[in-house]
Amino acid sequence: MNHLGQYEFSALSIKDLIEARDLYHFHLMSKDNVVGTAIGSYLIRDTDPKDGSPPPDGSKVVPRTLFQSHVRSYSWPCVLVFVREWLSESDFGPNGKAKPWQIVPKTLFLQDGRAVPVCTVLAQPVAASQKEGRAAVPRPTETFGGGLALHVKVQGEERFGTAGCLVTDGHLTYALTARHVCGAPGTPLSAELRQGQQPIGASAENQLTRKLFSEVYPGFPMRQTWLGIDAGLVKLERLGDWTPNIYGLPPIRPMLDLYEQNLSLKIIDSDVVGVGAASGLVRGKIKALFYRYRSTGGFDYVSDFLISPEPPERGARHGDSGMLWQIADQPKDEKDTRAPEARPLRPLAIEWGAQVFANGNVRSSFSVASALSTVCRLMGVDLVVPGDDSVSGYWGAVGHYSIGRLAVGLVKDAKLKRLLEENIDAISVGLSALGDKDAIKEGKLLESGFVPLADVADIVWKKFPEGHTTHAGKENGIRGGRDVAQAGFRSTGPEHPQHHCDADGAFGNYKTLREACLKNPALLSTSAWIAYYEARGKRSKPDYKSGVLPFRVWQYFEAMRGYAATDLDAFVAAAGTLAHYVGDASQPLHCTSMHDGDEDRLVEGRISKARSRGKDVPVTSYWGEGVHSAYETQMIGYAAAKGELLPEIMKNFGDDHGLTLATSGKEAAMALIQLMEDVADILPPVELIKIFEHEGGFENGTNAFKADFWKATRDETGKVMALGARYLAMIWEAAWVAGNGQTNKASDLVERDKDAMKALYEDTDFVPSLTIDQIGPALNAVGSFTGHQKPNTSKNTAKKAPKKSAKKAPKKARASRTRRTDD
Repeated sequence: MNHLGQYEFSALSIKDLIEARDLYHFHLMSKDNVVGTAIGSYLIRDTDPKDGSPPPDGSKVVPRTLFQSHVRSYSWPCVLVFVREWLSESDFGPNGKAKPWQIVPKTLFLQDGRAVPVCTVLAQPVAASQKEGRAAVPRPTETFGGGLALHVKVQGEERFGTAGCLVTDGHLTYALTARHVCGAPGTPLSAELRQGQQPIGASAENQLTRKLFSEVYPGFPMRQTWLGIDAGLVKLERLGDWTPNIYGLPPIRPMLDLYEQNLSLKIIDSDVVGVGAASGLVRGKIKALFYRYRSTGGFDYVSDFLISPEPPERGARHGDSGMLWQIADQPKDEKDTRAPEARPLRPLAIEWGAQVFANGNVRSSFSVASALSTVCRLMGVDLVVPGDDSVSGYWGAVGHYSIGRLAVGLVKDAKLKRLLEENIDAISVGLSALGDKDAIKEGKLLESGFVPLADVADIVWKKFPEGHTTHAGKENGIRGGRDVAQAGFRSTGPEHPQHHCDADGAFGNYKTLREACLKNPALLSTSAWIAYYEARGKRSKPDYKSGVLPFRVWQYFEAMRGYAATDLDAFVAAAGTLAHYVGDASQPLHCTSMHDGDEDRLVEGRISKARSRGKDVPVTSYWGEGVHSAYETQMIGYAAAKGELLPEIMKNFGDDHGLTLATSGKEAAMALIQLMEDVADILPPVELIKIFEHEGGFENGTNAFKADFWKATRDETGKVMALGARYLAMIWEAAWVAGNGQTNKASDLVERDKDAMKALYEDTDFVPSLTIDQIGPALNAVGSFTGHQKPNTSKNTAKKAPKKSAKKAPKKARASRTRRTDD
């Protein structure tokens, strides 16, 4: 319970806030004193008690303004209502300044009983000053870039704005700015260097003014509303004259990609910086989302962001339109006193207008801006980043982190969704790092002190434990590592078989082990699976090769069910690390014996440089060799770098996961097998290998190959990754419901202690990694399979490659094969 009443508001989502604002919008805007509305976090007066308790009885209530009120750690989600004049309750009534019905309600009630708080803020709009001049902004001598002044002549008058950044449609490169800056298509523009104006090109036809909110954000309910997007492109005459960087700021990095599933109120109060042609360096904070700035003809107009200036600055000026706002990483700790521009930055939004509010006798300009990712998506362009073609991602980083982050938006249970949203940056890399090749490097993540949970299974658990040394005495272990033995040039241990299962071989009268389990759930037992593996070859002891992926999910479900109502740190740690395994199941090459091609089919005349032992001992390559890394590392990374991966995944989503909840660990494992079956139907491994070979993928790391591989598998890849996110969301929610997670108080659904979660994933007893011989007894999943049905031991029933290009591998070549790439 909080001091606003009996309702707990912390579990409210952005969708809840938008729904409430939309339902009550005409009611609120009909009040004479209301200027506009937005959504955000409750603003606490600087004079209010620091502990979050209500002001003492009898204390003077001062107006809440945008200048003396800020977001605190305990601020709750709310609808913001901006008013022209601050009125107390006594001002409403027969003898007051306003009629009783003009009062702004403190709470908005939805039809199903949800309650949404209202934060009333004094924000007196005033006319913008037309006399404010340009600041003394330094300019470069020869190279054009973001932050420079763009000049254009329209209707006989000289206007200027700001070059935001460079974008490309894959053929031509443009300068992105505000539409009203660049003028009608074909209008010539010049940019300003130290020695004066120089012609740079002409405005392009591709321009934006507005889009229906429901088209841009179909998952958010907002009727009769336009999303203001004022953006235009300048076609550049000489690309060599330009740099993609922003003048005076560090080299530009990949943009912050925002969309419905990952947009969070945690972005509120974040530091942002920009460089405008009129103001130079500008600092601000994100104050609110979806600010309504105008109403015309029965339609409202909203902007993505309302950005406040940071004192003593008064905000952006005329001429800053088109400026690129970049969001700064949060300070590392209390000792981190770096200015926002000195911290890592990510491109966020394009400035195109302002709302001026009075702060006493001082005018302050609040920027209205559009999300850069939305602008790029609608205009069909990509942000130009130095070296962006070299971005390297892999299913473990781009894939696992993307699936983990997207799955949060598909959860239906409001409390669980709130908990996961609060901890999304512990599950996945932070919003400011997703897609950044440097930020997702293994060494960088380990050095950070906390490995995002979705890739702990690879980065931590597939390592030797702390204190382990090589034969030369060099330390090569990390705390939490679970490997126990050397296997060639790599280590191995019980964690490795958790990531895969070769379930595409025939079993009994069934075409595959997957089909056998789906049609006869009794075969989802370790006794049956051991019989399947032994029929395919001798098992080692201990068995670090026989995959147990479905049983791993079974184990996780039971663990999360136990944590749901008793230990939220452990629940989040388990939910985050589970994302890795469900992501593995959605990768077409993790659940097949052809995980890196067909090793029994050699390609005559093609030598494997990777496996040959010098020129004297050449090794013939096999069909599909290298497909695993080419697909999940090179191609996925290429698609992510181009900004095409997430949109391709998201187009396959509905409002939520849309799946029936599992009620037990075994049902969760069965669901995972169904996921594997669906993935194999959508993108069969043998077809994927055919495409790889057809596009010339063998030992080919060129961007041309990556582009062709992505083009050929784009639709199917989006579908399988979307399935992974949907099944992950379902399993999270199923374990939460089965474990009575709904009994948690809303006040506990907050960001969990990362140190506590780190201690958990460094504990080898936390959801321990077990071999197939160990996990059966632990789950009571041994079963009673006795082999009464003789298994069909054929390796794979999938269609083989054309025999004319292949032959049986000689023993010598077999000896030089690599171990599987997905364990």
